[in-house]
Amino acid sequence: MRHYHVNRQPHCVYDDADELPSDIHPVSDWRESEEGDWVKADDGCYIQVLKKGNLVKPKGKKRIVHYYRTCTGTYPVSAPMDTSRRENIYTISGLNSKTDTREKLNKYEMLFVEYVAAGLKPVEAYIKAFPTNDPHYANFRSTELIKCTRIRKAMKKELEPVLEKLGITDETVLEGIKAVADESEKDDTKLKALFKLSDILDLEDKSAAKLTQLTGIQFQGFSEEQLEEVERPKEIENGQAE
Repeated sequence: MRHYHVNRQPHCVYDDADELPSDIHPVSDWRESEEGDWVKADDGCYIQVLKKGNLVKPKGKKRIVHYYRTCTGTYPVSAPMDTSRRENIYTISGLNSKTDTREKLNKYEMLFVEYVAAGLKPVEAYIKAFPTNDPHYANFRSTELIKCTRIRKAMKKELEPVLEKLGITDETVLEGIKAVADESEKDDTKLKALFKLSDILDLEDKSAAKLTQLTGIQFQGFSEEQLEEVERPKEIENGQAE
């Protein structure tokens, strides 16, 4: 028997029928199961179905893809289900965004960036841009997606005209953080500013993406209130306000 955690909740995988508790009666064909059912996976182990859902492919005769999610991964009905723990249980590929090293955005990602830049929350932008209507899946995937370098660069590009209009550059952001470090009377605020500067310097060519994050408006849309706050990091401002 093995245990895996999903959303901080433990879930069991039974490697043999002899391990099954007497009150568990698994469905023999997992493709005919419902959420909450215990099933026999194709590797002979027993596992519970946590989510049953659909994805819509952009083209093809069969555009609806039915999938089942367990504590070890997400499996389309067209593929076998096993109980080996995936790197990312919420994706069909089983991979995290960090493993995806593509540089070019696909059409879904381009729409995602545009929707977020227009002011939609990431989860809403993901549902609108990608072929899914599962809020939980969209929330997880949008959080992972905005960690990707290619997405961060695209968001930086979207932000550049706005920053240029406001006369905000990387230098002004750095100067603002340095001013907080120099002028603050509170040690914790000063340290936060110094750590931010240190982080930026260590990032080298990644600093552009990090600076966008420091403005506090990355991936949140560009409202008037957010643009007013872009001159210094939110967490440093909060430190001064205490």
